Amino acid sequence: MWDVEGLVGLQLSYSYSSPGVLGDRLHVFVEALRKALLTDNPAGRWEQELTTEVLVARRPG
Repeated sequence: MWDVEGLVGLQLSYSYSSPGVLGDRLHVFVEALRKALLTDNPAGRWEQELTTEVLVARRPG
């Protein structure tokens, strides 16, 4: 389950939108992101479905 602050933190952890890259635009970016997220879902909660696949193999013999 993700909330607004968790998604903001996730976005800021990416190299292309890190605080160092955003510089003095950081505050404006974060506010715009929060607004966009809450416009999408005013409840401020998102579920994420993850799928894990495992391939198990053995060598003969």
